[in-house]
Amino acid sequence: MNLMLVDDEQIVIDSICMMMDFKEYGIEEVFSANGSQDALEIAEREKIDIMICDIEMPGGSGLELIQQMNLRSPETLSIVLSCHNEFELAQKAVSLHCFRYVLKPVTRPGLDEILCAAITELQSRYRDSRLLAIAQGYIKELSGEEELSAVKKVKQYIDAHIGESLSVKELSEMVYLSSNHLTRSFKKEYGMTIIDYITESRLRLAEALLQTSDLTATIIADRVGYFDYSYFSKLFKKHYGCTPTEYRMKKSILPT
Repeated sequence: MNLMLVDDEQIVIDSICMMMDFKEYGIEEVFSANGSQDALEIAEREKIDIMICDIEMPGGSGLELIQQMNLRSPETLSIVLSCHNEFELAQKAVSLHCFRYVLKPVTRPGLDEILCAAITELQSRYRDSRLLAIAQGYIKELSGEEELSAVKKVKQYIDAHIGESLSVKELSEMVYLSSNHLTRSFKKEYGMTIIDYITESRLRLAEALLQTSDLTATIIADRVGYFDYSYFSKLFKKHYGCTPTEYRMKKSILPT
């Protein structure tokens, strides 16, 4: 079992590592990152079972990181450590299926309780997934037509819920396919990964809202499923060559 600590303050990571003997919990490797991008790069290389992350970090908030991890590493269980005792932030974390929202500073007994609960949850998920795999072994392979129907159902669901939290794991469970199987089938049918399709669809919706509404760019970001405006702005600029605000001004559409 692997754990990743994500905080822009290295002293926080070091203090947690000094406080806890993670091997007592069966955690073999502990990775650390000082920002969202570093964390995502680690998750690309390593299997991360538990992620403990801060809310405010350079290059994207902890909530945006959890949203990306839900897409890229849906099996990872996420825990937020935050200085902010704000209901709205906690509510957003819950909507992203965050396992715990914990206020800093966290004590050793507090972190012990959280880790024990997280490990129990992961063990339960593992047992459930094994039972599901056994059950699926008795089900015939989907025909090509049935598989295509499942992929189309996923695409329709994404289109109808583009502003909500989406994960490959939940989408695959919805059509009774493994995450890998669904990912391969989706790319074969539509020429792009599920993650790329979600990103492209959200940006297209954002572009339409910039053209047809007087909503601020920040509200539009939230409407299309991005809780972190700076991250949304970076994605938009990468796709369209300018920020959402610049796009609206260039098109002489509506005031910001």
